[in-house]
Amino acid sequence: MKKIILGIILGVLFSSVGTVFAQQATIGNPPTQVVKITVGEDGSAHVIHVVEPSIQPQQVTVIQNNFTNLQIKEENGYIPQYGEVSGNVKSFMLFPTDKKTLIEYDLKNVVKLKDGMWGWDYVYLAETKFYLPEDANLVFANGTPINLAEKRGVNCHGCQVKLEYELGQTEILKQVQWQDKKFDVRIITLADISSFKFDQPNKKITFDVNDENKYVTLIIPLELLWNPYQVLLNGNTTLDNEFYSDGKTMWLGIKPDKTGTVEIIGVSAVPEFPLVSLLIFGSAMVVVVRYKNKFSLR
Repeated sequence: MKKIILGIILGVLFSSVGTVFAQQATIGNPPTQVVKITVGEDGSAHVIHVVEPSIQPQQVTVIQNNFTNLQIKEENGYIPQYGEVSGNVKSFMLFPTDKKTLIEYDLKNVVKLKDGMWGWDYVYLAETKFYLPEDANLVFANGTPINLAEKRGVNCHGCQVKLEYELGQTEILKQVQWQDKKFDVRIITLADISSFKFDQPNKKITFDVNDENKYVTLIIPLELLWNPYQVLLNGNTTLDNEFYSDGKTMWLGIKPDKTGTVEIIGVSAVPEFPLVSLLIFGSAMVVVVRYKNKFSLR
């Protein structure tokens, strides 16, 4: 094993064995790295720092000190020369190498469960890729909803993010009947929702939200109510986020800061006549007009 324990005295590196505790010692250059984090359903995380080769020493700081199952190896499996630096947050100095270096460890209970939502206030100044549990289809990053769809990862550059998600989505299905058609409006929320209505003449959906500061995501068929939407809470404009569309539905995310009545007003609503009937009617008019024009010319 090629591990080197570093002693730091007055900023000078000595060859003697030992570890000196400093507030936050800095020896090597900031690393060129990508952090990959696989989050488990129990809130644990497996962390891999993928550090690029360098002709200069690089100092890699861990995310938290309470890690377990540490492994440091090059991409070919060999153990590189490295030094351990102790401070407020532990770090490792990697000696120059022409191979990528992987620093792996586990963190327990870093993602906390509160009121049905899992959350992690994550701060680490490096590009980070989060791989979330399979049941976490809808994720909120700093309050912005992200529909993972078939993807499992969330990229963060920089990286300061409040990551939130629910495992096994709480979904409410509201069915709207208009003429001979039925439309399914899906609502993903942990909030209590009541008095759901579709108002076709006024082109809007209304419902009461009985909990404050909880995410509410609606999946609205565009054939029922076309976007862009104006969203009102108790008659006042509130923030909304149309964040995903598959061409047939629009995903709309809101987080009301108080209880009350939500109104979602679209630019158009399902017509009183079925769309196919309108197309046929329009085609018939074109035929009549063309026929009349042809007759008058003769």
